[in-house]
Amino acid sequence: MKILIDMNLSPKWVDYFEQNQIFSQHWIQVGEHNAPDEVIFEYAQKNEYIVFTPLK
Repeated sequence: MKILIDMNLSPKWVDYFEQNQIFSQHWIQVGEHNAPDEVIFEYAQKNEYIVFTPLK
């Protein structure tokens, strides 16, 4: 499992997932901070990530 953490969440989530043996990256590590949701989800799909995002 690979998790992509949405820009609206803290990068500290990477540490949490790492401590639980789950690979994750924060969006800021791979994309522009102002990218629209469509770009984030497209990247996730192409790279086989699950998007971790807050409920709206």
